[in-house]
Amino acid sequence: MRRFFKSFIYALQGISISTREQRNLKVQAFVGMLTVGAGLYFDITATEWCLILLVIGMVMGMEMMNSAVESLVDLVTEEFKPLAGKVKDIAAGAVLFVSILAVVIGLIIFKKYILA
Repeated sequence: MRRFFKSFIYALQGISISTREQRNLKVQAFVGMLTVGAGLYFDITATEWCLILLVIGMVMGMEMMNSAVESLVDLVTEEFKPLAGKVKDIAAGAVLFVSILAVVIGLIIFKKYILA
């Protein structure tokens, strides 16, 4: 049971490290806070909240995974290797893909409030 609770502490440390050290995560957290603020201002529905919070979590979680992949690649090799670059590019592409999807979902949700 003690190991189970320690795993939460390690996970919280990972979130803390990512938040402190990753510039892109800070930017994404700021955009997420702006989106939450817009949701509060426009009084979006419960379903819309679920979608907004889900995509914020997806983007931030994917950014943390990207950082982990980049750190692992850097740990494995310090010299330039095309495969290492490919791995980093694919991880960054996953973040970009999810971020674009999040913007599209945000536009779909907020369009009716902004145009009203």
